[in-house]
Amino acid sequence: MNELASIAQIGVLTDPTTHAEFLTFVLKDQWLNVDEVGDALSQLPGIEKSIRQKDPTANVSVTIGFSANAWPLLFPDLPLPTELHVFPEMKDGPRHFPSTAGDIFLMVKSERKDLNFQIAKYTAKAISGIADLSEDIQGYKYLDNRDMIDFVDGTENPIDEERVESVLIDDENDTYLGGSYLVVQRYIDRQSLWDDQSTEHQEKVVGRTKMDDIELSDNEKPAWAHNNKSKVEVDGQEVKMFRQNRPYGNAIEHGTMFVGFAKTPTIIETSLTQMINADVNGDYDRLLDFVEAKTGSSYFVPSQSFIDARFDD
Repeated sequence: MNELASIAQIGVLTDPTTHAEFLTFVLKDQWLNVDEVGDALSQLPGIEKSIRQKDPTANVSVTIGFSANAWPLLFPDLPLPTELHVFPEMKDGPRHFPSTAGDIFLMVKSERKDLNFQIAKYTAKAISGIADLSEDIQGYKYLDNRDMIDFVDGTENPIDEERVESVLIDDENDTYLGGSYLVVQRYIDRQSLWDDQSTEHQEKVVGRTKMDDIELSDNEKPAWAHNNKSKVEVDGQEVKMFRQNRPYGNAIEHGTMFVGFAKTPTIIETSLTQMINADVNGDYDRLLDFVEAKTGSSYFVPSQSFIDARFDD
């Protein structure tokens, strides 16, 4: 195993599971007592271990990240990770990526919704003295890893060693090695508008075929296709992130949790900038005509070694 992978939080590198729960916490007070913070957060590893033991086959994992606002309050003895900053709000025409509050983010993954819920419940209680749970979104696998607009999601994710190289930090000091940067957005689908489109137009919007998930040829795919606008290239080479997206919701309201990991947030923010901003030809990611971002927040996800040293009693 790659040395960095061995110290990373396991959920950062593993594939999305059948069920996922995404928890966003907002700190209560900027004058938090350091001991109070430590006591609260030190309960989290024990909660994860206890629930995981109930069903070892469920692949339970908990991934935790911290915002630029939270870091100096929770870790006053450590400098900010080099590229950790508040998610930048983006606007162009009617398109809007908001920047919303979020200080501690947990991604709970497993094959069982009930175990995810137990972790969420006990975690919210454990840190209720220092943070409020502002959003709790339960995601799930839909069909053969499709989103709610019925296209396969995550097809172009990196795998194996490429995933490790794309996601984990390898060039900072020992404190931050094996960590990752995370951007989270919650989108809702404009389902009725999407359903009004022909399959042919939907495929052009996404840039792939709907049934077989085959990328359209360069001749077929317009410049404004999602997989054109979201792709990041440096010196002619694609630079990847690892998307752990999951659909969520019900027949009344539903959408996608965008959960993107990368070794630098620049990759993700560049992708989003290309998507939302119209270029000189007026082209932007036309998928944004059919989905709406409701949240946006950024986090640093430290290594498991960091978590164990700080919180695991």
